[in-house]
Amino acid sequence: MIFVLVGMFVVWEFLYSSEPVKNTDLGTKIAVSGFGNINLYNPEKENLFSANIYKDTQLGFQISKLSDDWEIHSALDELSSNELTSLQAKGFIDGIYVEKNHNKQFMITIFDIQKDDFSLHEFVDQQISLMESQKNTTIPFEQVSPENDWALFAVKSIDNEISYGEQLLFLKDNRLYMLQYSGDSPQTLSSDQKEDFRFIMDSFEVI
Repeated sequence: MIFVLVGMFVVWEFLYSSEPVKNTDLGTKIAVSGFGNINLYNPEKENLFSANIYKDTQLGFQISKLSDDWEIHSALDELSSNELTSLQAKGFIDGIYVEKNHNKQFMITIFDIQKDDFSLHEFVDQQISLMESQKNTTIPFEQVSPENDWALFAVKSIDNEISYGEQLLFLKDNRLYMLQYSGDSPQTLSSDQKEDFRFIMDSFEVI
């Protein structure tokens, strides 16, 4: 399973929309995360987040750090040769961590989709089915684009050390880009922490 299952312990009671909101001024869509609204396909993002932006033109994505206290590290450094070989057999291309104080709360992974009829909705449903089969694990929300190009969902469980997870996915040019948050539930965070994490998710863009 590509998505790393994380645990949660707080009942999540925020209201959300299962459908994306259309922003007619920018031509973007807005996904509703546990941290707040996430702008998708925003052509002005590069200017908005240019101060601490990390861009990988070869892999085709960009994301911003909040400050120099945050670091970008290769996910390859955390994988054994056997783990890497196994992932590469499933289409794994590369990945990075966006972390602060060695706390790897955000991870980006890129996979090569090796079939033309790949359904993002089916992929998300399969992951969710696997997670829901585990005891005390629930899915607070799931949003999937009708155009089969992006999805966002969350998972929580009371049985795991890490209490909450979200995954934002983009499908473009037969590549699956996944930004994953693993950490505390948004309800347990301060307003500043919640906005910081929303900022990072909002800055993620496939280019």
